Amino acid sequence: MDRAPEPEQASSPGPIPFGPYTLVRRIGYGGMGEVFLAREEAQGEAPGRACVVKKVLPGLAGNANFLARFRDEARVVLRLSHPNIARVWAMGEVSGALYLAMEYVAGKTLNRLAWRLRNRGKSLSPGLVLLIGERMCEGLAYAHDATDEQGQPLHLVHRDLSPANVCISYGGEVKIIDFGAAQSTLKQAQTAPSVVMGSISYMAPEQARKRRVDRRADVYATGVVLWELLAWRPLAQKGDVTERWKRAAYPQWEPPGQHRPLPPEVDAVVLKALSVEPEARFPDAAALGAALRGLREKYAPGVGDADLARVMGEAFAKEKVVEDGVLAELLRRDSSPQRRIAEKDMPAFAPPTALAFEHRALDAPAGFVPSGEVVIIEESPSQARPEAPRAPVPTPHSREVRVAFDVEQPGEESGLVRAIEQGGEAESGEAEGADAVASASAPTATPPPSRGGWLAAGLFLAALVAGFLLVWLLG
Repeated sequence: MDRAPEPEQASSPGPIPFGPYTLVRRIGYGGMGEVFLAREEAQGEAPGRACVVKKVLPGLAGNANFLARFRDEARVVLRLSHPNIARVWAMGEVSGALYLAMEYVAGKTLNRLAWRLRNRGKSLSPGLVLLIGERMCEGLAYAHDATDEQGQPLHLVHRDLSPANVCISYGGEVKIIDFGAAQSTLKQAQTAPSVVMGSISYMAPEQARKRRVDRRADVYATGVVLWELLAWRPLAQKGDVTERWKRAAYPQWEPPGQHRPLPPEVDAVVLKALSVEPEARFPDAAALGAALRGLREKYAPGVGDADLARVMGEAFAKEKVVEDGVLAELLRRDSSPQRRIAEKDMPAFAPPTALAFEHRALDAPAGFVPSGEVVIIEESPSQARPEAPRAPVPTPHSREVRVAFDVEQPGEESGLVRAIEQGGEAESGEAEGADAVASASAPTATPPPSRGGWLAAGLFLAALVAGFLLVWLLG
């Protein structure tokens, strides 16, 4: 996880030349490096463009393990060029500082969009959900078929698909924003055996059981995203790690149509993607995407990218105005003192790609996998029945961490993480962010006693004392 920045370090003092880029504003930093909102300067006839630059901290330059993973992951993502995948433009070195330059996607994560709509009592229509899933599959199908310089398949698997890693632009584009955790044959450095990459709630069963994964693991994760959006029920993101790990390793899914009216064909496609055994799923993302496209054309033929753009514009009207203004100022060809002052005073915000290469993961003992013998049944509060207490079953310690290039990020989550994953500045009256909403349906600590509870307790104690006194006097 990122180390929380000090308030006075939250922004950079002004534009800084950095190779072919101008680092306009520092928007975050952590265990791996600094993240900047930047401008790639115009080269000849090519215009300048906004981007996100992530500089690796100097202290990691001598870490051979880190550098191996850095170069491995960069080799993979630099090869990916598709409209439904956020680009990594370049990897390089300036004055001894390693960096990655990434596409600036003007928009929000799918996670952020879903929570904003929920907080406002709205939902994504099934047609838009099918469109989002279809676009995700188009990007995944391209990545799964990617090859190296000799035309050999990379066998690329994302491994960390979730709504937090899917971006929706203000123009209605759907982009998978991070292949940095991907498994591929180009990588020479392998993930540590104690680390299970990915977000637990979206993890394929074979991935949760620490088995080798292939493209069908991404098909499963896409199915989880579709289920959550079609059922319009947020998945638990907090709680006991081992219990959620068991759910991921041995899942039980009901049709999303049990929670919202859906055609049976939609339920069937989602449940096929969510099959526990990889052989029972769609063979690849292209097959799932074709099924989703057929459903969309049948049940929501008029739904397209423009409709998604309209939803984004309505959900984030204030944010879009601010961001449009900042980007327009950022890209102006003007080096006057007034320009430099304007850049320094830009409002801070964090584009989704700022968290690229920083992933959620499960850190657990290398040889431990949760047992399938434990069946977890969730009941609503009205159906729950008291049961006799059971002796706790000891399990090895496991925890969720944030890693960059498989190097754990120490400290608390920074404002950068919160800005991207939990919504940034909360609107008045809104409980922004995945954690805020998910916690509403998650088990909570016992609430403090009410005033009536304290009164009853006091009367009981008084009666108890009076009884003891009476027995003593009569004796």
